Formats: sequence, structure tokens, C-alpha cells
Amino acid sequence: MAGARTRARASRPVTATEPRRRPRRTVATRLLASYLVLLAAFVVTMVLGYRDMRRASEQAETLRSGLVPLQLFVGQALAEQNVLSTQLNHATTAKNPADVREWIETARRTRPLTIGSARSAAERLPKDDPEIARLADDALAELGAIQESARTGEGGFAKLFDALAAGDRAAAEHQQSDLVKREADIALHLRGIRERTETAMRKLGEEAHAREVRALRVLVGMSVFTLLVGVLLSLYARRVLRPLTIVTARAKAVAAGDLHPREPLRDDSEIGELAETFETMVGAIRDARAEIVQAERLATIGKMAARITHEIRNPLSAIGLNLELLESELEEAGTTAKEQHELVLAIKNETARLARISEQYLGMARRPAPELASESIGDLVGEIAAFVRPELDRAEVTLDLELEDDLPTIPLDEGLIRQALLNLIRNAREAMEGGGRLGVRARRGAGTGVDVIIEDEGPGIPEDVRASIFDPFFTTKRSGTGIGLAVTRDIVEAHRGTIACEPREGGGTRFVIHLPDATSS
Repeated sequence: MAGARTRARASRPVTATEPRRRPRRTVATRLLASYLVLLAAFVVTMVLGYRDMRRASEQAETLRSGLVPLQLFVGQALAEQNVLSTQLNHATTAKNPADVREWIETARRTRPLTIGSARSAAERLPKDDPEIARLADDALAELGAIQESARTGEGGFAKLFDALAAGDRAAAEHQQSDLVKREADIALHLRGIRERTETAMRKLGEEAHAREVRALRVLVGMSVFTLLVGVLLSLYARRVLRPLTIVTARAKAVAAGDLHPREPLRDDSEIGELAETFETMVGAIRDARAEIVQAERLATIGKMAARITHEIRNPLSAIGLNLELLESELEEAGTTAKEQHELVLAIKNETARLARISEQYLGMARRPAPELASESIGDLVGEIAAFVRPELDRAEVTLDLELEDDLPTIPLDEGLIRQALLNLIRNAREAMEGGGRLGVRARRGAGTGVDVIIEDEGPGIPEDVRASIFDPFFTTKRSGTGIGLAVTRDIVEAHRGTIACEPREGGGTRFVIHLPDATSS
């Protein structure tokens, strides 16, 4: 059998441990992180603004419900106190004491109401601000002292009016002096409350103004910061999505016919993975196109070879028939010319070789169509081993046969499988020119089916040519046709099996044929 023994291509995938990739940061994760950064800047702006607004609202409420009413009622009480003090100073010199008494009595009756309203306003002041709370406490204490002083002075006003009514000027002036001092002291307390209230209101106003300025600055600053963050995030998003633009341009270039794989983008997102996968796909498309071109070329060559082989079969048959007639005539003539017989025999052998080559080419041109029947692969391998043993013995090749017990029956075409196994066994024998050991084993395969293994101790197949040994017309032999292993592969694949070639430990080559059983086919 002709064929190449110098390189193999495995039909089954080879398992390899790939380095673990680091987790990829997805584009969605990056953009979400960018959005969260922008949202955080916005939230900070809103929180600062809300804090200032809340503080301003609290201070406005303090002014509206506490300080302003307190200021108004204290001012009203102070105005009434001034009226009372003025009338009291003229009480002993007035031409009409009754009118003065009426004014004083009116002021005395309204003063408790005004002081009570002031106390209510002071009680409504918030206690969370230490200064406002201290003002409220002081105001309540002062107003309480004023109310107590007013109650204590009630008897003095009665004595004053009695002395005036009795015409006792000296007693009236004495009571007037005591009352003026008491009322002056009350007015002093009211002025103190008013001044402290005014100070608190002015301070709140200054704080409100400062807060307004600060809030405006913070708002402007945070707005600029947010805008800057937005611009930076836009640039970042553009940078993140830039590989997608490159991949799109690359896809257009590939669509235009550029099938040369390039170095994939160095990006740890799914876009980088897409680019890497895309370049792998481009390489696969290029290889597939090359294989299609090669397959079309081989198909054309095969058709030509089949045509030529078909055309020379009839002349070869005629030549063979005429050689037989010539040989018969030489024997009938009784000639003893040894040279003539040798020439006829040589021509006859070469004609037979050409006929065998023609059959091989025709077999290559016709895809095998197996007629499947359930067969014992172990029995078939044993029969083939017995058939080739004499041939191997002549070549000083020792056959090691190992058949696993209870092998399952396999749907196969006995004739085609026999041809495939004979091709591999004879190739192995030819690889060991000085003799050696040839191993033939049949065992259960991984999962289902049966594996048939044929290995030799020959020189082995170099790695750089192993991928081409199953290609049609590829051979490294001087007299090989390069179709033996191609036919073997077609037979195995016609049975839905696989064939692989791999180096043998210790030197040599190992072919592994996997044939599925009836359940998997």
C-alpha cells in the first residue's frame, strides 16, 4: 500500500489545559460604575443643598414663630411700660389726677397679657440651638421676674392713689418715687430682653446670608464638578466603547476580503473577548477557504485521475490478454529462450501493477458506501492478524495481538474495514525495514464503541509533516501513490468513526481507530 508515514493529523480533539483567564470587566459594569460616580456627585450636591435648605427653613421657623413674636411682644410691653412710667411721673403734678389714674390702670391691666404673650413666644423657641435655647431661658426668667415685680407693686399703686385722693402730697410723692424705681427696673429688664432678641435675630440674619453665599458657592462648585465628572465619564465611555468601533471597522475589512488575522485588542472586557474570538474566526475562515480550495483542487485531480485510469483500463486489459496469449504461444512452440520468458514475465508484472494502481485511483475517486452489518470486531481483527502473520514473519516483524474480552458488536462493512486495517498494518511493516514489533489491540473505547490500535517501532513521523499524511496524493515514498491513508480515513469516516495518528512512547507511530457501536450510531 502506498501512503505517507511521515506526518499525522489527529481526527480527535486533543485535550489541553489552558491558563485560567482573569475575570473580565464587562462594558456594562464599567458604564454602570461611571453612572454611579456621576450619581454620587449629584447626590452630594443634593445633600449639601438639602442640608442648607433645611437649616434655613429651621431658622426661618425660629424667626417666624419665636424671635419675631417675642420681639414684638417685648416691644409692645416696653411701649406700655414707657406710657406707664410717663403717667406715673406726672401723677403728683397732674391737674386732673383721675385721668392719670385711668391711664395707669389701663397700662397695668394690659401689661400681664402682653408679658404672657411674650412668655408664650419664648417658650416656642427651639431648644436644639444652644444660643436660642439660652435666650429662651433668659427671656423666661426675666419675664417671670417682671411678672413677680408687677404683682409686688400692686399695693404701692393703691397707696399712691389713696394719698392723692386724701391730698397727702408727701405720702403720694414717696409712693411715686418707689413706683418709678420699680417700673424703671422693669423697663430695664424689657430692654435687655429686646436687645438680646435683636442680637439673636441679627445673628440669624448674618448666618442666613453667609449660608446663602456658601450655598451659592457650593452649588456653583458642585455644578462645575458634576459637569467635569460628566465630561470625564463621557470620555471614559468613549474609550471603553472605542474597541467596538475598531472591531466594526475590522469586520468591514474582513467583509471586503481581508482574511489575514491580526493581533487582537488588549482589552479585558467582553469587547476584547469579541475581538479575540473574531480574529480566531477570521483565521478559521481563512483556513476553511484554503481547505476548500485544496479540496476542489484534489477533487479536480481525482476526477482527472479517475478519467485517465478509466481510459487506460481497457488498453491494460488488452495488453494483459495479449501477454497471456504470447506466453501460451511460446510454451506451445517449445522454445527454451529464458530471456524471452523473463521479458514476458516482467511486462506481465508491470501490467498487473498498473492495474492495481488504477484500481486504487478508482477507489479514491469513488467514496466508500459501506453495507453495514453487526460484526464482532474482535473476530475480524483476529482473522486479519492470522492472514498477515506469514507476511510479517518474512519481514522479521513480530506481531503482538491483544483482544479484549466481550467486545461489543459493531455495525460495519467487513470488506472495507479489512481493507483499512490491512493498509495500516502493511504501512507499519514497511516502516520497520529491519524488523521489529507490531502491536495490534482491540479494546472498548471511551464511552461507547471500540478502539483498534496499531503501533510500530519504526522511526516515527516528524511533527512538521504529521498533519498531511491523510491528504490525498501526499507521500514520502518513492513508489507511493499517496492515496492509501486517504482511503483508510474515508472508510473510517464512512462508518462514523475517527482515526488519529500520534507518536508512540519509546519511538514509532500509533494509529487509533474508533468505531461507534450500534447505540451511538
